[in-house]
Amino acid sequence: MNKSDLVAAIADGSGLTKADAARALSATTGAISGALASGDKVS
Repeated sequence: MNKSDLVAAIADGSGLTKADAARALSATTGAISGALASGDKVS
């Protein structure tokens, strides 16, 4: 599964547009990356 596939799955499962799903995915991965970079635990 690549990013486009994941965005499509999020959009299909949530009723979001693909653009909104892409923004949600980007925000989520950014938050996780930021937490890891700060040394926080992600679970």
